[in-house]
Formats: sequence, structure tokens, C-alpha cells
Amino acid sequence: MEPNSIITYKPAAETIKQAILQGQYEAAKGVNRIQLAVYFGIGKYISLNTRKGKWGTGALEAISQILRKDLPGLKGFSATQLREMRLFYEAWQILDPNSSAMADESLKPNYKESISANSSVMTNELQITGNQIDTHHSIQIPNLTNFPVEDFFNVPFTHHSKIRTITTSLEARYYYIHRTSEENLTTRALEKLINEDSYGHRDTMPNNFTQSIPNTTLACKAVYSPT
Repeated sequence: MEPNSIITYKPAAETIKQAILQGQYEAAKGVNRIQLAVYFGIGKYISLNTRKGKWGTGALEAISQILRKDLPGLKGFSATQLREMRLFYEAWQILDPNSSAMADESLKPNYKESISANSSVMTNELQITGNQIDTHHSIQIPNLTNFPVEDFFNVPFTHHSKIRTITTSLEARYYYIHRTSEENLTTRALEKLINEDSYGHRDTMPNNFTQSIPNTTLACKAVYSPT
């Protein structure tokens, strides 16, 4: 890595480092929703700077190297993993009310300002303010009929990456997110379900829950809950 690259991207690495440190305590305790929020916010920061040509092609490699130097023992922030965070954010821009993905007028009125204080999925969204990734704002969840809120935050980042990579349909993502959360699937088991097109064959299951229950998320809970 060229020394000039390290100098150029030092401020960006510092911004990401502060976001990591802010979420590190709760994430270290195994709070998956906090970890997802950290990755979502970092992914947004990276997306805004790379997709518009603000950073050069070696930016993520340089930033990753700086982070590993500044935070010895840090895992999960290689250049490849930083790219995954960017893709995670871009796949779920509907969680970002300031995103161009919200240009669809049919979606804008469906946003809640924040999750209810009694919700089990209260979390922090890391939003970009200048050169900071702000952890003091709640993720804004789309008030869409089938959005699996609790399931979404129960699913580990690695599983989200697998679902994003293999599926393109939003409803299919919801389905596999729910299965992963409900059944505590390993990545291998999840990949097997996706390769078998479990979502595509869901209507052939020996029950009529998906027809009798209008809300897809509730239907899935009825189908897969232990008897």
C-alpha cells in the first residue's frame, strides 16, 4: 500500500473507527441489532464516498489497513468485508429515509419516525453528518405490511449477506430472513434452503396458512412455529 494512500484515507478511517468504537460495547455483548446498525451506517458512509467517485480504487484497502493498525486485534473489517457493508446498505436503502430509494412516493408516507419505545428492536442508525457517522438516531423502519422487523434484527450479518447475494426478490428476502430467525439456521442450512428454492415452493406446503392469514410474516410464524 502506497504511503500517500494511507495519508489520504486516514480521516475516513478515523470516521469509521469512531463508529466501531461507539457500537463496540453492546456489539461485544452479542447484541446483533447494534452490530447490524454499525455495518449499515458504515456501509452508507462507504457507499456515499465510493459510488460518486470521491475515493480512489484503493480506498477500502487503505482504510482497512489503517483500522487494523489503530485497533489491534480488530476482526471483520477487511476490504472485502467493508465492501459487504456497502452492499448491505445498498440492498436495504428502504431503511434510510434520506436515500434516493425513497423517491417512490408510494413508500414515503409509510415510514415511522422511529420504532416504538416498547419495541424489542429499538436500535441506533448510524447516519452521516459531515465527516461523522452519527449513532444517536433510530433506524427508520418502513411500515410495510410484510416487513419482518424483529426477524431482520435477529439475523446475523453473514446470513444477510448470503440472502442478499442469492436472492433478488424483496419478498424472498423476507421469507429467508424469517426462516433464519425462527429456526436459527446456520449459513450452510440457509444456503441449502435457497438452493432448493424453498421460497418458490412455499405454496405447496401441506397447510393453508399462507392462504388464510393475510399477513405474510404472521403466516410464516404459523407455519414454522413449533407444535
